[in-house]
Amino acid sequence: MIGFNTILSLSKETTVERFLEICRLWQRGSPHTTLAIDDRPIQDGLLYTSDQESMEFLLVEVEGGVHCGVRHIRKDVDGEWQTDVVGYKTADHFKVAIVSSRSHFQITTYSSLPLTPYIVGLLIRETGPMFDDDIQITSEAREVTAEHVSEISELMNSSKSNIMPVVYISAPFNPQETYMVNPRLLAQKLAGLAHVYYESDSRVSRMLKNVTDGKNAYNGSIGIYWPDHSFKRFLMSDTDENMIQKIQNYIKRVLNTRRPIDECRWSYVQSLKYQRAIGQYLEGAEENHQFIDYALQENRMLMEQIQNLEAEVFYLREQQRKLLSNEIEEQKPLIFKGKEIELFDNEQAEIIIELIEDKIRTGNVSMRMRNMLMSILEANERTSNKEVYLTQLKKVLTEPGGLSKQGKRDLVKLGFNLTEDGKHYKLEIKGDGRYSHPIAKTPSDFRSQENNFSQLKRHLF
Repeated sequence: MIGFNTILSLSKETTVERFLEICRLWQRGSPHTTLAIDDRPIQDGLLYTSDQESMEFLLVEVEGGVHCGVRHIRKDVDGEWQTDVVGYKTADHFKVAIVSSRSHFQITTYSSLPLTPYIVGLLIRETGPMFDDDIQITSEAREVTAEHVSEISELMNSSKSNIMPVVYISAPFNPQETYMVNPRLLAQKLAGLAHVYYESDSRVSRMLKNVTDGKNAYNGSIGIYWPDHSFKRFLMSDTDENMIQKIQNYIKRVLNTRRPIDECRWSYVQSLKYQRAIGQYLEGAEENHQFIDYALQENRMLMEQIQNLEAEVFYLREQQRKLLSNEIEEQKPLIFKGKEIELFDNEQAEIIIELIEDKIRTGNVSMRMRNMLMSILEANERTSNKEVYLTQLKKVLTEPGGLSKQGKRDLVKLGFNLTEDGKHYKLEIKGDGRYSHPIAKTPSDFRSQENNFSQLKRHLF
């Protein structure tokens, strides 16, 4: 199902009445709404409708808290959008889940992720300070210096109780390089979805390496750290034209797999109302027709869930079909990627194809093995990224007169860390000491540079 999912922790001082009024303001202030929204008192079941959309309010008091919120539905030619903004307020907290989903859509005409609903920013601006554990939810990026190392390491090690992921933008080792993305702009795009931090001093990376067991992002890369101990890095070699959109989409997709807490789910609260109606009916306090209305409403909800799940299954099948090169749904990947970091796209696949081709060339294979290997080669697209990468690397390392300032910057972009070691530079792939190679600061001639590149190629590639 194509959707959006996040959870906000409103200030405990925010009243239910204020929250519901902000929900009404969300659509009242929209230039796209077709609803005629007035100032009637907000109560459970308050409904605004038009031919294209509807907006229904929820307000149910239970022992220990209050369920409150709104469901907004808007139809268009491709299907309909449904957005639930449901809160649960107790004496200790006020959690609000914002969940958008597109149902009954046509996969052939719509597959992109939705924008962040306007209500998210509205709640951040119009209520008191929100905190995720003790981290304020904001649209601003936070600067990280040496004094913040302990706090950041707790987030990277998942030692805190935050719900939102943390996006960490490291500083390039070369001070002349810029950040992979603009931290301020990324923080605005991820407001209400993630906390954004950025280094102002690359020395912080070295401090974090020791206290995070090497999980920290460094040398301009971006790390995304989830409360469940998982993390992902986007590297400087990721040359996506719109890295901000790429990161935003990644976070949205992961958040979209998370189930909101029961108390903040529309269907859960409707089920509470239904069970309450059954109890009142059994006690004789409700007339039969009202009970039947609730039963019919419950049936409609179940049918809606079935339709949404069918749409979700269809969508996931189409997405799987796109990912499989031969478009056979049942076929599983032949092999999974290892944990070693790639210097260029498809590096691991190119290595495997190269090994298969070498095996066939030796002739030391049975007829069946040869046919099997040939079928694998035919089923996989061949790329020449290694050849392109080595051409770029050779151009830098054989530059007349040795490494220039631009050459050093190019090496960083190609995935190498560069440190001085006496009369030599030491190159390390992604700062990994297993993959290092020395090059002379002042090569004697062009032939020595050619030889050095050949040695590096044999050693590392």
